[in-house]
Amino acid sequence: MIKKRHISILLLTHNEESNLQKYWTWLDQSKTINEIIVIDDNSTDKTKEILKKLETKKIKIKIFERGLENNFSNQRNFGITKTSNNLVLWLDADEKPSKSLIRFLNHIDDLQYKNYAFKRNDVFIGHELNHGENANQYFLRFFNKKYGCFAGAVHEVWQTPNKIEYKKIHIHHYPHQSLKSFIKKINFYTDIRAQELYDQNQKSNLFQIIFYPLGKFIQDYFFKFGFLDATPGIIMALGMSFHSFLVRAKLWHLSHQ
Repeated sequence: MIKKRHISILLLTHNEESNLQKYWTWLDQSKTINEIIVIDDNSTDKTKEILKKLETKKIKIKIFERGLENNFSNQRNFGITKTSNNLVLWLDADEKPSKSLIRFLNHIDDLQYKNYAFKRNDVFIGHELNHGENANQYFLRFFNKKYGCFAGAVHEVWQTPNKIEYKKIHIHHYPHQSLKSFIKKINFYTDIRAQELYDQNQKSNLFQIIFYPLGKFIQDYFFKFGFLDATPGIIMALGMSFHSFLVRAKLWHLSHQ
C-alpha cells in the first residue's frame, strides 16, 4: 500500500488581508496538506484573524510573529524550523496553486519525492503576462527541508544539492493589482537589495546607473517579447528597469554617505 505524505505550507505575511480573502479558498481541495506555518511580520490588519478562520480539522494554522528585518531568507529559514513535516511547499499570500498542482500534491507518496520547481504565471494590474521577464520561469517551491536552506535577503531561493525536477504545472501569481503597490514594492525591495550588495562590498558607478536599467528594459521588452503584452507589458518592463536603476543608485548612495 502506498503511503501518502503530509505536507507543510510555509507562508510569510504582512498585511495580507485582501490577498488571503481572494486567493486562499482552495485549501478544502487538498488531501495531503495538514498544516500551514505562518511567519507574520507585525501585521496591523485582519491577516491573523482571517488565517485562523482557514483552520479546519485537517489543516492546522500555526502563526509566529517575527519582524522581517529586511531579510526574507532568515524569515523562511525560521519558519522551516517550525514545520512538523519534512515536505514543504512555500507560497506567498498573493499566489494560488492551479488545480493541476493541487492534484499533483494530492498524490505525493514515499516513492515520488524529489525537489520540484513549478511554472508561475503572473496577473499584473488585472492582465495576464505571457512574455517579458517573468514568463516561462520555473521556481523551486516544493522540497524536503532536510536537504537545503533559503538564501538571499530578497527574492530568496531554496538552495539544495539534490536533483530538481521541473514540472509544467502552474502557480497563479497576482502581484501588484495597482500601480501604487507596484511602485511601493519596487522601492522596498530595492532598499534590501542595495544593502545586500553593499554588505558584499560591491560598488556602483555612473556607467552602471545609466546602462544597467537601459539593458534591463531592452532585454525584457524586446528580447523577451514584453511588447506582445501591450500596455501592461511596457509598464512591467519600465518598472523592472526602474528597479534596476534604484538598486544601482541606492548602492552608490550607500557607498558615498
